Amino acid sequence: MSPGNLSHPPPLPGYPLGAGVRTSLGKGGEPESGSPFPAKTERPGEGLGGEVTRLPALDVARGIAVVGMIYLHLVGSKLASILEGRAAALFFLLAGMAWALQAQRTPPPMKLARRALTLAVFGVLFHRLVWPTEVLVPLALMMQLCFWLWRAGQRAVWSVLVLILAVTPLVQTHLAHFVSTDWLDDGSHLADHGLGGATFRALVFDGNYPILPWLALPLLGVLAVAGAGPTTERARRCFWGALVVAIAAQLYAERLGPCTWVPTTLPFLLRIGSSAATVIAGLLWWDGARGLPRITQPLARLGRASLTHYVLHIVAVFAPLRLLYPDEDWPVHLGLWAFFGYVLLALPLTTLWFRHFSHGPLESLWARA
Repeated sequence: MSPGNLSHPPPLPGYPLGAGVRTSLGKGGEPESGSPFPAKTERPGEGLGGEVTRLPALDVARGIAVVGMIYLHLVGSKLASILEGRAAALFFLLAGMAWALQAQRTPPPMKLARRALTLAVFGVLFHRLVWPTEVLVPLALMMQLCFWLWRAGQRAVWSVLVLILAVTPLVQTHLAHFVSTDWLDDGSHLADHGLGGATFRALVFDGNYPILPWLALPLLGVLAVAGAGPTTERARRCFWGALVVAIAAQLYAERLGPCTWVPTTLPFLLRIGSSAATVIAGLLWWDGARGLPRITQPLARLGRASLTHYVLHIVAVFAPLRLLYPDEDWPVHLGLWAFFGYVLLALPLTTLWFRHFSHGPLESLWARA
């Protein structure tokens, strides 16, 4: 899948949920009794990335990301240019928050290593057998990097974050020629056809989700839950700050012309990252101030099973459509039917599933892997 063919980048799995259930945040981050989300009765789930304390707002954010990613894959259209990258950024930012919350429970490092290895192996198999997307492998690598940086302290996280932001423009300037040689005319990357230097380059700087600069998003997620954690007041300040940056970044992007998938540029990262931060901070603020409305619960359940819905919609809907339309150029109305059909079927089935199980289907398998 070439940069020009990324009107709908691969969805990122769901992002860690976990052991201790957490109700909505009230003033100062205390539980809000008026929230429709139960404080102790809703069992923990798990998404792609680990086990962490669940915050309802983060589950809803995952649900929004999952639905947005399904739309991008199945429908596309002009709305895709607005959503492009933002759903993926939501997942990456949520991943960093989830991994940091998980690390606070001090799990054995080897357990995290096994989980990351399992994710990477599954990602390679999925890439080779179902759909050529390398997103799971970078996530597995970033999971380990974020964990060890978190253990080294906030100063180490900040140092690497600043280094990434400083090095990315240099990489774009001096190594951009690799893009023309690594990406083939059929839209695939050299890394799709075998291991070698192209694999390293795809993971580090010229793939769809390269470490430079995408690692900055989970690192920001790690910092978001450091110290005082996501209190209501902190969420309110982050919301307004991120919103201002998001508006400014979007206006700047409009001046540059039509938005394209340029995953190794800081303007692109700033645009999608600030949008993702606005959504997450806004939901945390809303949840803490008055509790999330009951209508958001279906989205939260989709978020709890985001890895399952990522894989399932690719296998059950997207892959069959690609067989009929190899160039992924199926009519928009067909994509809309597929999108609404999948979501309307997934919502009640997911609700029914969580009445009997604490994890999504694939989340359960991953937890036991």
